[in-house]
Amino acid sequence: MPDLSLVQLRHFCAVAEHGSISEAARVKHVSATAISSAINSLERTLGTQLCDRERSRGVTLTPNGHHFYREARRVLRDADDLLRLHPEAAAEHAGPVHIGAFGTIAPVILPELIETLERERPGMQIEVSTGTALELVEMMEVGDLHCFFSYDVFSRAGSLPAGLEMKALYQTELQALFSPSHPLAARASVSIDDLKSEPMIVFESNPSRRFSAAALGQLRPDMKVRFRTREYELMRAMVARGLGYSLVMNPFPAAASFDGRPVRSVRLDPPLAGTTVVVVKPSGRWQHPHTKAVIEVAHRLAAAGGLGASQ
Repeated sequence: MPDLSLVQLRHFCAVAEHGSISEAARVKHVSATAISSAINSLERTLGTQLCDRERSRGVTLTPNGHHFYREARRVLRDADDLLRLHPEAAAEHAGPVHIGAFGTIAPVILPELIETLERERPGMQIEVSTGTALELVEMMEVGDLHCFFSYDVFSRAGSLPAGLEMKALYQTELQALFSPSHPLAARASVSIDDLKSEPMIVFESNPSRRFSAAALGQLRPDMKVRFRTREYELMRAMVARGLGYSLVMNPFPAAASFDGRPVRSVRLDPPLAGTTVVVVKPSGRWQHPHTKAVIEVAHRLAAAGGLGASQ
């Protein structure tokens, strides 16, 4: 039986993950012909069809293709681990570094981080994912992430699994978010007593709910919750239209809602429920060769006031 190559497996997995040969070729920086040739070769070697290809629908995996994809991912993870035993060869052959971020801080952290990495390390291939803290942990445990950025929900909950470790990036604080027309929006700071009589829009997307619990506890039973939502941009748009205020964890530097209306954040006095933005990575020696560089650049940018650290 002819040998299977890691290149063929990587090309096949790229097609499975991106849904088209052209997109896989763009991501892998090769020609579409090279991607097609790799898949054709795999299908001949295995004696089975892995993909259905239609111009209007792109590429979909057959049942055998789905099974082979899961096994191919496992083989590639094992191969990456083997390459990490030899750092001098790993950087060239280990494939893209996959960076994750908690959904609501991803727009603040990832664009600046990726822009800097691509400028300073043009040979580095980067892939990104977003999700909840739990989803990011699960992705890392199965090898789909090499590091991710999140609020520190792990210290309080004791929920960081064995084999993972985290490092602090910078501190955050809870702030009140208002429409500029709100009577409290012009103040330098507001207190919990100032907010008790104001209609509130509660943003409940974890982990923000955990962080706002201390403040909400002080507001009860007098708090006036008008709306609850798990959608961050919906909350901001409602605040911008004067439907209530909300409590948000910085960094959120955008001065306008999704529909273009201005919003203003105001510090709480005394401060409440501060937390830490952290980077999580595997512990021990088993690291993607670019993970260290990603984390070093993130710390440098944060120390200079980037990635939302100065907000």
